[in-house]
Amino acid sequence: MKKLLVIAAVAGMAFAYTDCAMCHNGGMAQKLDKLTPAQIVAKMKEFKAGKGNQTMVGIAQGMSDKEIQEAAKKYGKK
Repeated sequence: MKKLLVIAAVAGMAFAYTDCAMCHNGGMAQKLDKLTPAQIVAKMKEFKAGKGNQTMVGIAQGMSDKEIQEAAKKYGKK
């Protein structure tokens, strides 16, 4: 089961980079438009450091700081 989750996480990363809303506004995870861009960046830094949900840790570790900033601006509270 753990291997299946890892495979799913890796496969999902390609989509996550371009469409965070796939999970976050689709009911599977916290809605990002309720968080400010600064809150999203702070949480992504935690994930990038290896803390928290392992799917998000893998996604964050594969993103550059610039990509995180861009995603936060795109999906965060306006």
